[in-house]
Amino acid sequence: MQKGYLILGWILAIQTAFMFFVGIMAKEFPYFALTPMSLTVLSFCMHYLYPQFKQKDERMKVIREKGIFYSYFAILLYHIIFMTALQFDVLHLTAMNLLNIMTSLIIITVFISMVVMAKIY
Repeated sequence: MQKGYLILGWILAIQTAFMFFVGIMAKEFPYFALTPMSLTVLSFCMHYLYPQFKQKDERMKVIREKGIFYSYFAILLYHIIFMTALQFDVLHLTAMNLLNIMTSLIIITVFISMVVMAKIY
């Protein structure tokens, strides 16, 4: 299973690189490639976290709880930043582009915070 996450991560990384290449060649930022990029990060994080999550012990529960706890505040901060930037016309984004950015930020934040918590605990 752990190798599956690694293989999936590399497949998604290649797909994401291709999508970024296509978007940049079209002279636009490829917002549509952010979600596959976040799934790439998710796969690599799960590859790292799988041995810890395989064991159903207290350490695994602490890693999950602390990771979600810190992610909550980071996600709240993302929302405040984007609401402020959109309110004062600092950013000019469509709703779909904003959803792509927010979705990828949430996925990346949750799983990287779990990796950080696994390193700490």
